[in-house]
Amino acid sequence: MKNFVFPVSDSSDAKLTANILDDGEFAKKGIRRPAVVVCPGGGYTMISKNEGEPVALAFAAKGYHTFVLEYSVKIDHPFPTALKELAGAMNIIRQNAEDWLLDSNNIAVIGFSAGGNLALSLGIYFNQPLLTDEMGLTEDQIRPNHIILGYPAITLIPQNRETPEFVLEMMEQGLIPDFRGPSIQEIMIGHENITQEEAASLNLIPKIHKKVPRTFVWGTYEDSLIPPTDLLGLATALHSVRVPCELHLFEKGPHGMSLCDENTKSEAEIKGLSIPYWLPLSLKWLKQGMAERTQKS
Repeated sequence: MKNFVFPVSDSSDAKLTANILDDGEFAKKGIRRPAVVVCPGGGYTMISKNEGEPVALAFAAKGYHTFVLEYSVKIDHPFPTALKELAGAMNIIRQNAEDWLLDSNNIAVIGFSAGGNLALSLGIYFNQPLLTDEMGLTEDQIRPNHIILGYPAITLIPQNRETPEFVLEMMEQGLIPDFRGPSIQEIMIGHENITQEEAASLNLIPKIHKKVPRTFVWGTYEDSLIPPTDLLGLATALHSVRVPCELHLFEKGPHGMSLCDENTKSEAEIKGLSIPYWLPLSLKWLKQGMAERTQKS
């Protein structure tokens, strides 16, 4: 495997870490591999390590070239800063497809939580002037072929729950990210004390259109940050415009579980959970999409 790190913007420190698998041998030599671009979560305040490299390595083990985007965060990098960085990353990947033996028509973007917001945003805005005109890129250069969303931040409607005392204690101890300060809505708008109209403008469900790529969505019923109604609303919106969608809503498990394995969580946290099945389910879903493309060509 070859590893590279690329800047994706001249105006920020965002970077793309590439993991390019070696060429195969004998019957496997010269085969163009599919790719995934991983957008970790972190509430647009930080980049989650658990949702980056471990996910990339899991897909690399299944024959995918993988990329992890460390995009710009915090309130001084409002929307569409991170979105333009992701679009730039997609362009870099497709520009290097020949050298990397990469199938440029088989690139999935995977996003978790805020990274899911980012991944879905690319699927929505790839054909709009916000990206094509302002960045001088074409739809074909930046459109994902598939989108995989883990507990994605879709509506960004606050759940109006007080932060439990034990969570505050864990923040103080540095055991979990400290999300106190500007909200994810305020970060994306670029200032605090936003209006209702500004908050409503961040809801991605009304922006779904028929050219959004096929989408795989998963989350949990117990998630205290992303309600299951958000995921159902997204699936309904995709269905209304005939965009293929697969939705998995697991009963048990909190927000932010990533792979839900021993590499990302403690044994106590993952015990008894069915969440890890999202990975093999998504891999089957990706192959299903490519089989349909082959049949149509």
